[in-house]
Amino acid sequence: MAPESATLVRRPAILVRGGTLATSTGTSVAITPEGVTVGRDPSATLALQDSEVSAVHCELRATAEGVIVRDLGSTNGTFVGSVAIHEARLTGSCKLRVGQTELSFEPEAGKHPVEAELEAAFGPLVGSSPVMRRLYKVMSRVAATDLSVLITGETGSGKDLVAQAIHGASPRKDAPFVVVDCGAIPTGLAESILFGHEKGSFTGATQRKSGVFQNANGGTVFLDELGELPIELQPKLLRVIADHAVKRLGGASYEPIDVRVIAATRRDLRREVNANHFRSDLFFRIAQVAIDLPPLRDRRQDFGLLVERACERIHRADHARRIVAIIQARFENYDWPGNVRELMNVASVLASMEGGVGDESYDLLLPLEKTDDGTQDSRSVARSEDLAFAEAKRTFEHDYFSRLQDVTDGNISEIARRCGLARHQVRAHLRKLGLIPE
Repeated sequence: MAPESATLVRRPAILVRGGTLATSTGTSVAITPEGVTVGRDPSATLALQDSEVSAVHCELRATAEGVIVRDLGSTNGTFVGSVAIHEARLTGSCKLRVGQTELSFEPEAGKHPVEAELEAAFGPLVGSSPVMRRLYKVMSRVAATDLSVLITGETGSGKDLVAQAIHGASPRKDAPFVVVDCGAIPTGLAESILFGHEKGSFTGATQRKSGVFQNANGGTVFLDELGELPIELQPKLLRVIADHAVKRLGGASYEPIDVRVIAATRRDLRREVNANHFRSDLFFRIAQVAIDLPPLRDRRQDFGLLVERACERIHRADHARRIVAIIQARFENYDWPGNVRELMNVASVLASMEGGVGDESYDLLLPLEKTDDGTQDSRSVARSEDLAFAEAKRTFEHDYFSRLQDVTDGNISEIARRCGLARHQVRAHLRKLGLIPE
């Protein structure tokens, strides 16, 4: 899949302020916009031999406002001075403590440019915001390599498009691009689906069959929702990636393969590693390059290009300017929890309705309630501040899926598309909430 042509426009460079992080023994690392990790695991950027440090303890990332340090769900916490933090911005010299280790942070004297071009599109991705143009530059460099990539981001932000764009700009672009939804693989068939099986290896295995990795030989495997992969399969996946070889279920020997792996997840796998829900060695093997896709609310200046793309797809390009004006006026304070997928859906619906919609119909385009001032209705999250967490969560889910049922006339496929879940996951939620029969 070849990427769509990118439009380049010269703009001033993005300026960021980084720094260095050093141990008392003199080991130091430079903090870049891509970020560095601190932890006990040997694959961490700054690996510490401290039993009180978690495998992946914290992360530091250079931004325009300074260096952001974020604890990753560590067992013993991350401290700036004597203050335990979840996330903080560092702008001056200070001491950090993780476990029993003290780290020294020194900021750079000034800001430095990290790129000088603005790209309006990269493959199927569109957007000219600073955060997206930096993303395009990282992707273009990564595409030329065989490094494994981990894409993180909220539901609907376009993680699958990032994977397509990297494959489409790579030397493997003419080879297979095979997508696997790890959250939708039946548990009993997962090993067979991924690695193939031999005839007679289990009941129903009437013939030898290739798995995902054999079918993608020479190309790319995209493991969507990697965080849902059963933990018992993780060491087998690690061996496939590390050794470039696959053994079919019931087989006796390994077959060499040439496959690049790109994965995506909504979960923070570093926290999953610390909770022993995800293997640290597999995480670091797959996250050779980590790409964090920003939510739509952090790139609002891309609305115009995204709406144009939505209108072009339904052959209504001439409606784009009108739709942009409507969205800016009607949904100015809306946070777009469904991200790009939700915006594209709303724009497509509006562009398809030649006569427009009445004032009372705009809210029907969104799965979450909105108040008169355009903000999300807190009642859809919880009816009372006094609700216990579990009850508040169930109340939100019930209201959310009820609204989706109303808007889509109960169409499971459309609900799945809007909320970013697989069809079987939607059915499970609806049954659990009593919205469809068991």
